[in-house]
Amino acid sequence: MTESDDFSLPLAAPPPPPPVPHWPARVQPMPLVEHEFEFSGRGDEYFRIWIVNLALTILSLGIFSAWAKVRTERYFYGNTKLVGVPFEYLAKPLPILLGRIIAVVLFSAYVLAGQFSIGLQLGLALLVAVLAPWLLVRGLMFRARYSSWRGLSFRFVPDYGESYIRFFVLFLPLLASFGLLYPWVKGKQKEFIVDHHRYGTQVFRFLARPGQFYPPYLIAWSVIFAWMFGGAMLFGFGVALLSAGSTSPPPQWIIWAFVVAIYAGYFVVLAFLAAAIANLVYNSTEVGGRRFQSRLKGGRLLWIYASNTVLILVSAGLLIPWAMVRLAQYRASCLSLLARDDFNGIEVRQGQGIDAIAAEVDGLFDIDIGL
Repeated sequence: MTESDDFSLPLAAPPPPPPVPHWPARVQPMPLVEHEFEFSGRGDEYFRIWIVNLALTILSLGIFSAWAKVRTERYFYGNTKLVGVPFEYLAKPLPILLGRIIAVVLFSAYVLAGQFSIGLQLGLALLVAVLAPWLLVRGLMFRARYSSWRGLSFRFVPDYGESYIRFFVLFLPLLASFGLLYPWVKGKQKEFIVDHHRYGTQVFRFLARPGQFYPPYLIAWSVIFAWMFGGAMLFGFGVALLSAGSTSPPPQWIIWAFVVAIYAGYFVVLAFLAAAIANLVYNSTEVGGRRFQSRLKGGRLLWIYASNTVLILVSAGLLIPWAMVRLAQYRASCLSLLARDDFNGIEVRQGQGIDAIAAEVDGLFDIDIGL
């Protein structure tokens, strides 16, 4: 074998380069869009509905009030819009009339019982207190079931046991704390109401903690206390000044001025408190990942309340429709829904019909069930 002979082995092919990993493109979330609520009603339009409702209710001795309620609710629902789509009120008058008759019978029995026996009246009051959580749930179910948007009804999922805890049992520690637990109890109640609402298959969630209700209430209590203390000091100083060297009692006008000033202070504080609590509740509520945003201003709300009151008194009540429309317009203008979708993926889940008895009874006995 000579050196020229070439027995070198063929070179092996180089290994292929490792595959470049293919990372899927990151899906960019849809931008957050603010959908504002709007109220398009007008005072002159609603006045025509209101005056007919009032006349027929009086002529029918209150029987037409159920039809009046349906007409009023349908007007305000129909003129409240989100993304240009109006809400709907679907309840019928006859179930509401039946509920009102039973509610009036219960209330009349409570009033008449006081003419015969205080014990009987207290027993009826205790019965109403025991029934209140059940009435609350039934009323919320009725209002949700017959409220609709885009052809889809709302629902309220009942939980009677939890309702009795939030609206009955918690009043025991509330009384024991001399009212100091009121903001915490109010927060627990709002949480119950919001968390049990549904829209189609979308679940409402309340994100605030009960402790967050303390700042607005503590501020309101402090201002009311300072207002009452200052008013009492000025009242005492005025009485002493006017009564100096005289044995006659102080003039009546200074007593009335003191009373009016105290109630005016309450009026101012409650307007600011109402705005703060409404903002807290709405800004802490989400439904299916969509968040509400409320921007109520205490000063603006106070001006609307005060001017509406003056206009109603001056007009002997005839400007009530304009006052209601004005308030609805402001509330809607301060509320919006933040969402990343177009609301088309919401599935339908229909609920059963709910009687209106509880809805009327709890309203008559002034049970707080509103958001």
